[in-house]
Formats: sequence, C-alpha cells, structure tokens
Amino acid sequence: MKQQIVYNENQVLSYVEYGNNKGFPLLIQHGLIASIDDFDLFQTLIQHDFRVICIARPGYGDSSPFLMSSFAQWADIVYVLINELQIDKFNILGMSSGAPYSYALGSRFKERTNCIYIFSGIPALYDKDVISKWPYDISKNGNIEEMKILSKKIFFSNLSKDDLKRNEIRDSMKNDCFGVAQDLRLRSLNWGFSLDDIKSPVIMRQSKTDNDVPYETALRTSKLLKNCKFVSEESGPHFSEESLNNFIAEYLIK
Repeated sequence: MKQQIVYNENQVLSYVEYGNNKGFPLLIQHGLIASIDDFDLFQTLIQHDFRVICIARPGYGDSSPFLMSSFAQWADIVYVLINELQIDKFNILGMSSGAPYSYALGSRFKERTNCIYIFSGIPALYDKDVISKWPYDISKNGNIEEMKILSKKIFFSNLSKDDLKRNEIRDSMKNDCFGVAQDLRLRSLNWGFSLDDIKSPVIMRQSKTDNDVPYETALRTSKLLKNCKFVSEESGPHFSEESLNNFIAEYLIK
C-alpha cells in the first residue's frame, strides 16, 4: 500500500514498502519512465526477505512536483523518510536515471550506506571527460517548462490507449511530466557533490550495446568513484526485466 510523508512543511513524498519489513532495507531509485507500483521488478528481492522501499521522486505519481536545485537536495528529502522509518543502515539500487539520486544518498549518508548497486546508470554528466563521450544534446540552461515540452515530445507523443494504462506511463506523466522533466534538467547541471565523496562500495553494471547510455561514459564514470566494481556485459539492452533480475541474482542475493 502506498504511503506518504510530508517534508518542507507542505511537500508530499510517496513511497511503498514490499517484502519483509524486518529485512535489510534496500532503497530503490527508479528510472526515468517508472512507477513505484511496479513491484514485479523486485519479486526476487521480495522472495529473499529484503525490505524493499520504492520512493517516487518529486512529480512522479503522488509525490509533489517540488523543484530541486541539484541532485544533492534529494538526500535532504530522503533524510526525512529514513528517519521516519527508523532506518539506520541500507543498500541502494539505482536504475538508469536513478543513478545520480543513488549517488546523492551515498554522498550524504556515508555511514548509513552499506553498498550502492547501479544498473545501466546515467553517467556523470557534470564531468567534462564523461561529457566528451556523450552523444546527445546537453542543455545547462533549460528551465523546467522547456524540459516538460521536451519530455512530452520524446517520451509521450503518439501513445496508444493501452500505453496510457501502464503504471510507468501514468505515473511519469503526472503533474504535466514534471518528474521526467526535472530528471533531464538536473543531470547536466552541477550535481551538488562529487562522486569521489562516496566511500561506500559501488557495483555498476553496464552493457556494451546499451543504446541509451554509451558504454564509455559509464566506464569513465566508474573511474570517478573510489571503490567501484565495474561489471561489463558484452551485450544486452539498456533495460529489461531479465537483465535486471540477472544482476540482482548475481550481486544482491548472497
């Protein structure tokens, strides 16, 4: 069942817990087009008694469209949640666009973060060396309204009636696509921290045939981290349930 907490006096953060509420906590940082209702992605974790906590970022689903200045501000928001849930130690799983948010938590909560797992993560687009291998346009001046227009054009034009019923489409389109727009806006700005701030071990998986996140950008990002195990896959898509489950089975289930 979805739950909510309030931060900054009147902002709402929506989250849901799956699995064993006495198990070791795993904070899920979802991708660009996503819904915290899609618990099927985490059945393996649920079956192995993890306490799976999926958090809807600002603008997604029932979370307020709160304008953030940088990814670092995400840690301020999640601080309220982990204190409310009385969570001391946790792991983090970040998928695709959830990667910078995962790093933000690892940077802020150094003593609480046990390990960070990154699956096909957005690279460090604040770093010039990484940017040099990024093939897509980067706008450091785009405002949230411009990013909403871009989001609708790229991801939500010409959708079928069946598409509109899907959880990840529905929740990503909430609040006039604010959540997706904010992700696109923040990724190429100053993140508010550096990856070398992170002390926790990071396990980063990247496919050489990923069409969304070029392999070289992920590899260069991994070298900015002090303690990163880089898992290279010879082939595979940016995302599929099968590839995510394989990653979970090999690295999270022990």
